Amino acid sequence: MVRLLLAFAAVLAGILAPSAGAGAEDLPSYPPQISAALDLLDQVPATAGLRGVLATNQVDVHFVPMAPGVYARYSVLRHVIEIDDRWIDSDTTTLAAVIAHEATHAQDAVSGFLASGGQSACIDSEIRAFRTSALFWIAEYGPAGKPDAQTDLDLQLNSIADREAHDPTGLETLVRQTYSQQCSV
Repeated sequence: MVRLLLAFAAVLAGILAPSAGAGAEDLPSYPPQISAALDLLDQVPATAGLRGVLATNQVDVHFVPMAPGVYARYSVLRHVIEIDDRWIDSDTTTLAAVIAHEATHAQDAVSGFLASGGQSACIDSEIRAFRTSALFWIAEYGPAGKPDAQTDLDLQLNSIADREAHDPTGLETLVRQTYSQQCSV
């Protein structure tokens, strides 16, 4: 009887458990502009590991309408990066910088960092996220930023990169001030 139960449990586990051969078919599928942005992130040392974090943790990336002033967000509960749909036609580099920021939050969430420290961890994650996107932006455009910046998003990325390049302590202070209220919730 015990052998029969063990055999039944083994068959059931084989049916219900994920296959050890699971692979590429389990990776998230991204729209072409997101895939192109991830390709850019792969080329910069500061962001090269982010695609792996997203793939390993099944983090989806898509565009949705958002309130004014919100450019993107990462949902810990839903494992999704949402980018405001007004940026759907942004160039690949701009999208990559936004994804770099939000993917840093995803990395902090899956590593357990965000769960470990309350408000302090939240603010530290924001600092890391801004730094990561700034380092990517600097790698692409240099410390002066995108020369033909036209959108609010590109101008903000230029400003963040400039702070990171010339006053990293000031960038940290600005992020701490800006996110102290949001991170206390």
